[in-house]
Amino acid sequence: MRKLLYALTIALTLTATAQSQIKLIGVSYNNTTSTIDLVRWNAFDPLSVTTTPTMLDAYLYASSGFDPFNSSYYIAGVSGQSTGLYSYDTDTEESNLNTGSLYTNIAEFDMSNSKMYNLIMETEEYISIYEYDIVSNEDILIGTIYEPGVIGLIADAIGFDSNNGIIYYVGYTIDSELALYAIPVREESFSFTKTILNTPNLINGITSLNFDNVNEKLFATNDTYDEIGLFTGKTIVEIDVNNGDVNTLVELTDFPYFVGGSSQFDQNTGTFLLVGINAIGEVEMIAFNTYTNTYVSGYVPGVSEIVCDNTLFARSTYAVAVIENELSFNFNIYPNPVSDVLNIEYTSKGPVQAQIFNSVGELVYDNKIISDRMDVDLSSLSSGLYTVNLIGDNQSASRTIVVE
Repeated sequence: MRKLLYALTIALTLTATAQSQIKLIGVSYNNTTSTIDLVRWNAFDPLSVTTTPTMLDAYLYASSGFDPFNSSYYIAGVSGQSTGLYSYDTDTEESNLNTGSLYTNIAEFDMSNSKMYNLIMETEEYISIYEYDIVSNEDILIGTIYEPGVIGLIADAIGFDSNNGIIYYVGYTIDSELALYAIPVREESFSFTKTILNTPNLINGITSLNFDNVNEKLFATNDTYDEIGLFTGKTIVEIDVNNGDVNTLVELTDFPYFVGGSSQFDQNTGTFLLVGINAIGEVEMIAFNTYTNTYVSGYVPGVSEIVCDNTLFARSTYAVAVIENELSFNFNIYPNPVSDVLNIEYTSKGPVQAQIFNSVGELVYDNKIISDRMDVDLSSLSSGLYTVNLIGDNQSASRTIVVE
């Protein structure tokens, strides 16, 4: 029986409450000002919508991105005679147009260090991979892939494994087969692997790659076609990064049309989101739960270039090593994943405050540890993701736990 002291009551599987707490950002065209507005809202919640004018007159399709470590939205845009990378800091609400970046619509952020990676075909058959450091405003060519016979790249077909520093990109080969490129970007020497995808249909169009950094899985959408090239529907798939198998998870049969450049992934809840247009022409947000392989749909404002605000996940997951190294604060929890009792051990002078947050950032447990260890009963929790924080004198550290 779970003790009241350790009550953690919010399930982390996809519920209406969890969905409504997924933070989203996109852009829309303002017919009155003939400029672009930035729109922020919580999934399925029309009352949460806020609109901020921008300096942009236009933007590049499928070029939006979000740096969760610094909580900033980015999109390649045009303002008057200037083009560049537009940024909006959701913490400070400051915006800027940086004209020095090579940012494209085949780009992704490493949420562990704020670096951005772009794929550009500067000449036919050669794919250049650039690393862009936002702080120094520098682009660095880290490698080139020669792909004979290929004359273009697929937009919105890139995902990033922030745990291991790997770009995943899906592109065509000279034989018109789809291949998954895995490009490590943290190594001293450049390398990549190419795996031909085992697609379920004769003609496929795989885009909207999103990497789940909790379960280390790669998801995408697949446009399927008949033998004469007519569109037959869109599915959500999981790509096996080791052997190239493409496994269909769900067919989105309720939606004959979709809004391009609208897919994103909420790391805390394992939710793959995109925007569809139903049979009567209504635009809806689709939220696919990758734990249960089911989806729901509902309200979405009139926006495109949507990203998911994964700030809480990135800061709690990837800032830990830096914090502990600087403050010499030792903190250990086990087992992880956990199904019943979580053991917390720490080495620090004096008492430590233990806090546990749910996937939407709400404090669900707060207690002081007097000794050097503590046991927390989690046996009644539903499967999902939580963040455990320990706070001592002028020091803190965090761990992410998975409840099975």
